[in-house]
Amino acid sequence: MTKTFTCRELGGVCDEKFSGDTFMDIVHKGMPHMMGDQVHKTSIIDMEKRTGENQERWMERMQKEFDAKTED
Repeated sequence: MTKTFTCRELGGVCDEKFSGDTFMDIVHKGMPHMMGDQVHKTSIIDMEKRTGENQERWMERMQKEFDAKTED
């Protein structure tokens, strides 16, 4: 049941891909990448300003996107 998201789909700034069997697998794989440099960190920190979503709402939305996404 592996699914893949890009950094950009997760709110980042590039097209690095992260795959996992659950959305939390993808988050755990993506976070070191997304906290790896200042450009990515700034994107994550500013996400609430851009989207109007706090972390909880973002997680809920992304879980729904994961559920709807086709398997690899």
